[in-house]
Amino acid sequence: MVSLNKNHTIDPASRFVSTLNENARLAESAINENNDKLLAHKNAEVAHTSAQVDHGGFSVSNRLTNLFARITNLIVNHDGSDVKEVVDARVTTDGEIAATVKDRLDLEFNRLNKKIKRVVNVDDFGADPTGVTDSTEAFKKAFGKGKVEVNMSAGMYVVRGLKIPSWVRLVGQGIGVTFLILSDDAPASEWVITNADYEKGNRNIHLEGFSTDWNRERQGGLRATGGQHSTCVAFANTKFLWIKNIETINPALHGIDITAPTYDHLPDTDYTKDGCKYVWIDSCVSTGYGDDGITTHYSEYIFISNCHCTNPTGIAHAAGQANSNGIEIDDGSKNVWLLNNYTEGNIRGVEVKAHTEWPASQNVHIIGHVSFRDVRSYDLRHIGHHKAEDQESTTAFNVTLTDCTAIEPVYNDLYTGVTPRALVVSAYRNVQIVNFTAIGDPNYDYKDQPAVAFQYRCSNITVNGIKMKGFKKASHDIRVIGGAQKADFVKISNFDIFDSAPVGIELGGGVYHSNVMNGTLIGKNGSIGIKSPNNQTTIVGVEAAGYKVPAKLAGREYSTVPTRVKGGFMGGNTSGSALHEASAILAGTGDNVAKGPANVLLGIRGGSTTEGSRQALIAVNNCHTKGEGNSRVGLASNNVTFRKSYSVGGGYDALRWLIESISGNATFAGTVTGGSTFSDYGEYFESEDGKAIPTGTLVALRGDKIAPAQEGDAIIGAISETAAVALGESSFHWQGRYLRNEFGGLIYNEIHVPFTDENGQKRIEVRKLPKENPDYKPKLEDEYMSRADRPEWNIVGLIGQVHVKIDASVHAGCSLHAVNGIGTKAENRGHGIVMKITTPFDEKTGYGIAKVLVFPQN
Repeated sequence: MVSLNKNHTIDPASRFVSTLNENARLAESAINENNDKLLAHKNAEVAHTSAQVDHGGFSVSNRLTNLFARITNLIVNHDGSDVKEVVDARVTTDGEIAATVKDRLDLEFNRLNKKIKRVVNVDDFGADPTGVTDSTEAFKKAFGKGKVEVNMSAGMYVVRGLKIPSWVRLVGQGIGVTFLILSDDAPASEWVITNADYEKGNRNIHLEGFSTDWNRERQGGLRATGGQHSTCVAFANTKFLWIKNIETINPALHGIDITAPTYDHLPDTDYTKDGCKYVWIDSCVSTGYGDDGITTHYSEYIFISNCHCTNPTGIAHAAGQANSNGIEIDDGSKNVWLLNNYTEGNIRGVEVKAHTEWPASQNVHIIGHVSFRDVRSYDLRHIGHHKAEDQESTTAFNVTLTDCTAIEPVYNDLYTGVTPRALVVSAYRNVQIVNFTAIGDPNYDYKDQPAVAFQYRCSNITVNGIKMKGFKKASHDIRVIGGAQKADFVKISNFDIFDSAPVGIELGGGVYHSNVMNGTLIGKNGSIGIKSPNNQTTIVGVEAAGYKVPAKLAGREYSTVPTRVKGGFMGGNTSGSALHEASAILAGTGDNVAKGPANVLLGIRGGSTTEGSRQALIAVNNCHTKGEGNSRVGLASNNVTFRKSYSVGGGYDALRWLIESISGNATFAGTVTGGSTFSDYGEYFESEDGKAIPTGTLVALRGDKIAPAQEGDAIIGAISETAAVALGESSFHWQGRYLRNEFGGLIYNEIHVPFTDENGQKRIEVRKLPKENPDYKPKLEDEYMSRADRPEWNIVGLIGQVHVKIDASVHAGCSLHAVNGIGTKAENRGHGIVMKITTPFDEKTGYGIAKVLVFPQN
């Protein structure tokens, strides 16, 4: 308050004095009003808007809006699904709808600010920042019943464990500046910090800016006592919790544990009801932990960001069996986001898991994590639900890894049985891995183990964008393990593997539902680019170089990686349906349907359809295969239905020709025309002496064999090279392979052959097959030669125009007798009619050649 002198007493100028007094009063009033406004401005909750405050050329409002938008975009529906529980979590207790779960945390944090009624320093309650005396009671007094911000000075506070009530903010001067350390007489079960009420729960607690030391060497050295005890910072049954810029040092168990009071919740219960909810752990550091750096149990809606967890001691476990992890999302955790964290020197950098009897963590999203020299960089598993005889996990679902990096996974003596891997997935389903980078040490001995493994009944795995390099002494870069507890439904796409393991990608036995697409494998002295014991994998757009064998599939080696597509393939079609996974339609118009297995429609239209198995329609319109038969082919046809199994046919508006595979019969509705100039009808006969008979020789029968005809023999024909039809070759097998009746006809058996129809049903097909001769020797089949390849068998032209050897007596128009197989003029009733002389008689060769019309003699 300003007070000015207003009583001026110069009488001669009373009017002037009066004016001075009034001016002083007005000045006093203005000054005091201005002071009041300055004080009100100073004490106002909102003095300026964020838009009025400059921040590096931008306003604070602009920067906050940008950050808000980025977090909103990062979190909402990150996994591509509308998870209702996550959406519902954005509703505050006052009915406000936040943009994200993170935004709800911010609203609650603002509410905490408003609830704070006192700001105190714990030193004012008797705390000792020099660490000489115990400060536990001073903290209790400072906390009181909550609604307080408790500040700590730089230095070290010795405590027996702090139990923090609701609505409390505990703030130090920074990591490595303010320390909380357990006193030497604190029991092994104690925490440095936990919440006050495990039974009823707590809410709205904020820790920031200090280091915690579990003082493990007290009392000669202590170990973890079990449960969630023996931890630096542990919270159970707490809602709205902020832990920022906190360091945890050498706890016997965990650095930070977000948990429930007990671990005995079963999968079919409301197992997160006593856990923590709405937690943000940010910019924290954990080292020297006996088990895990940061862990969660039975809790949900948790954000862990910008944290470092390195160099565990593993003392919570027996020597050589320490499963000490950097960040572990454990039993019953749900809806957890890990953003931009770093782990080093752990058994597992990030582990998402559960024990046998408890529910697996689910809906977990790992974003921007870096794992350096952890044994297993990223490990997803549900213990006890891996092997074929184990019960399948009912809770191991929905994990994503985005923009994560694994650098040089290595062995670690803390757990001698664990092999280094950049990534392992076991038991989990619905896992999506996007933009994953794995960098190995090319000189490190990975002892013939794969760098990335999908195993132990995991399924529905999508890997989109994986880069791998440097695993020179691993067995594989990526291995999808088969067998009784195989992984399945694994999709690997947009990958680049460079100068890495001897085998790029291997899919194990029984892995039938897998895709490998759009990737390159560039090796240096590699053995196999992509390998599978079967041909079930869909492979598209994969290139491999620098491998001895680019691809080895179903035991066959490929010089380039093949393209293989299954699942009802359609290409170049305007419409149509390939209904079976092993069917295809190519180049079709209209509503064509390939219904059964191994059905193919090529160049078709008009609503053509196939039924049964092993069907093909090629270049047809409105044609169909009908019934449950097998192996039918329709060619170049219109409006024809094909019903006979094991046949090829065609026609226009009706079946016009048919070739049957079982019998070898061919049926034609029209003329059969030879397109060549060959002009006779022939049949194979065996020579009497077992030798070849020269072409053009007239022959006669000697029993069932033939020899060059002599004077007086009944000539049957001449040895021909121009037969348009040649019977009796016995081209494919021994002529006595099948039994015949007394008239030479085949003897048939009806056999019942099982097959699987297009609906997957087992059925029986009745087939009429020739009865095999018991003297037939299949082992000799590979050595069998057809009669055309054996000299003793000769084609005799029996009817038609045949070229015949003649002597000088023969002229056009005469008929023939024979001497030593050479034709001579017959005086009466000779064989055939000489049409013309094509080569005149030559004394040197001893014959000429005539074209003779040969026909059966009366």
